[in-house]
Amino acid sequence: MNLTRRALLGLCLAAALAAAAACTDAVPGGSGAGPAAAPGPLLFGIGIHIEPMGTTAQGFSTGGPSGTGAAIDYNRPDAFARAAADIEAVAAIVEHHGGTLTVQTQSPFTTTAIATGSTVLADLEERGHEVGLHFHEDAHLGKDSSSVPVETWCAVMAEEIGYIRQAGVERVEYWSGGNLFPGVFEAAACAGLSVNSDWKNPRTQTTPAEIAGTVPWRPAGGTDGSDFSAFLAHDPDGPVVFLPEGSYDRTDYASGRRTSSDEEYFAYLAERLRASVESAVPGTVNVFHFTIHPAEFRGAPGTSEPFALIDRFLAEVVDPLVAEGKVQWATYSEMAAAYEVWEEAHPGQDARTTAPAATATAATAAAPTAAAPAGQPTRPAPGGQAPGQQLPGTVRPNLAYPTEGGTQPFDLYLPERQNGALIVYVHGGGWTSGTRRPGQLTDLFAELLRRGYTIAAIDYRLAPQYPFPAQSVDVANAVAYLKAHAAEYGIDPARVGLIGGSAGGHLVALHGTTGGQGFVTIGGDAGVAAVVDLYRPADLSDEFPGASPAILQTVFGASSRSDPVVRAASPITHVSAGDPPFLLVHGEEDPLVPIQQSEEFAAALQAAGVEATLVRVANAGHGFAPGGGQPSPSRAELTRIMADFFDAHLR
Repeated sequence: MNLTRRALLGLCLAAALAAAAACTDAVPGGSGAGPAAAPGPLLFGIGIHIEPMGTTAQGFSTGGPSGTGAAIDYNRPDAFARAAADIEAVAAIVEHHGGTLTVQTQSPFTTTAIATGSTVLADLEERGHEVGLHFHEDAHLGKDSSSVPVETWCAVMAEEIGYIRQAGVERVEYWSGGNLFPGVFEAAACAGLSVNSDWKNPRTQTTPAEIAGTVPWRPAGGTDGSDFSAFLAHDPDGPVVFLPEGSYDRTDYASGRRTSSDEEYFAYLAERLRASVESAVPGTVNVFHFTIHPAEFRGAPGTSEPFALIDRFLAEVVDPLVAEGKVQWATYSEMAAAYEVWEEAHPGQDARTTAPAATATAATAAAPTAAAPAGQPTRPAPGGQAPGQQLPGTVRPNLAYPTEGGTQPFDLYLPERQNGALIVYVHGGGWTSGTRRPGQLTDLFAELLRRGYTIAAIDYRLAPQYPFPAQSVDVANAVAYLKAHAAEYGIDPARVGLIGGSAGGHLVALHGTTGGQGFVTIGGDAGVAAVVDLYRPADLSDEFPGASPAILQTVFGASSRSDPVVRAASPITHVSAGDPPFLLVHGEEDPLVPIQQSEEFAAALQAAGVEATLVRVANAGHGFAPGGGQPSPSRAELTRIMADFFDAHLR
């Protein structure tokens, strides 16, 4: 049985409720209606808003939030990479304190993640963070969004959720935004969403005092920003749980960081968090959360770490409250799950006006999972269980291979019965982001493991900190190291294959056409016997979005397409008769790396006498994202095609 984190939380809370009731009934003369229960831990969380900077998937353009500069555009890989790095930095800080984030994203960040093969969102979910939708109505529906029917809102919200899932996220339950549309809850429920928070008027950047508090409810309807009667009314059968942000005492708390210094903002947060702990309603679920925009943090004067204030706030304010049992970390959907358990025990009641007896205490006392002590992150080891699927076999995570200047990590996936062959997986991410987790290739990992293949999923140094050829050097050193340690890992060094997509596809293609020669710095043989190469640039001297001047400069240090490094970095330059067999797979509608890149690469390989097969995927864009219809071959068929190719050349 594969329970989601939220479903498992609900079961734990239900068990805790039953235990609390039993304890109450066991008290001599007790009936469960004794003195009012003390509040359980306040459920605490941090959200991240990823703004719609650039042109969204629906064709509307927007600038950045105040203080970030309107020139930021997440359609640009360098801007995307900077934002991804900021989010990862905040996530690492929160993980260090035993917590989790609720990351709220939208296009064009999501579409660029898909286009570049970035797994940043899937990786966050895998580590226990929540990924939801941040829906800017004007950015996705145009300036007159309030006049658009519910059906259109539903369709566009569902489209945005689809992009999040294409980026590798398994579950999307929470959203923020769409605040001035009275039908927003109906539209969100239609799109499959069930948890909401962070209401503010986008025109005034304020939140009515009536919405502040710590106890969730189910709004009977939305608001146009002036009439809040339906929004504040509780409907026990409403489709959405609304999470107030806490006991805030001013109307600009949602945007207060922009009108004060970072230090003043976090001092106010500390004050209101403590006030929310003190004002928590006994016998029900209480919550407190705040949302940040990472791009707005650039650090206090004289400091180099932009997010040091967040770390200090957690260490000085949150960690002690967690240690005292007064605060407990939760994602926003976990907060809603705790509230839903309370609802089951108190059907039809409004938790804001009811303080039921002691049985409800467990709903707050047992919320999601015990927080780790400060300094002990809760993130699981990478690998092992991929999103939505338990991979067969076992995994040895966080191993390391030597390369220039140190080591890089890799995870070794071991099947139940090894067939002796090794597949080395090289992730995508525009050469500037991404990690070694399988993400969209989880199904292929599972199939290869079932067929007995060992898989090494590697990380490598990223640009712009480490410009090309650092990435190719790392791939070559990883292959050479694994082959040199073949006996230790139970593999045949003559049966090693490569697979990668997008930037990872470029790296495996370059490795296949060069044999790693000129890149290996640790010595040894880095040759491979087969390459599966997905939607990669083959000739960087051609003009296409995936080889823009910004990418050429940021990743390869090239001032123009005629720069010698561009030719040296292009796999098509190095094609020769001794190259291993290639399987090329490419979407016909790929806007980032056009399929002509694969057509020309396949033709060059075949002309040199190399076995090369090109599989064209109809109705598919970059990363095989749907583009104009149902992709064909399907993902299941592509999984079989790729596994069969390795069978033909490595077994």
